[in-house]
Amino acid sequence: MLNAKAFSSAATLITAVFYIVCATISFIAPDFVSGIASSWIHSLNLEAIKMRGQLSVGTLAYGLITISVLTWITSFAFVELYNRLAKGN
Repeated sequence: MLNAKAFSSAATLITAVFYIVCATISFIAPDFVSGIASSWIHSLNLEAIKMRGQLSVGTLAYGLITISVLTWITSFAFVELYNRLAKGN
């Protein structure tokens, strides 16, 4: 059995670190990040929707908060479901 709160907190911390690293790289090398995104989304041309300016600190903070909350809730639900299914076997 997994501890849902501990697992969710760990997943959220890792996601937040990745978010901050990605945001930092986006400021330093935006074309690098766009290239990675284009390689992941195979059949779409992302040039047309590429940002031309920088994101504000407020927007980045809002993104960090929302992705952290979503990660925690999703991870918690995943572990709770996993524990219930594992208990049934």
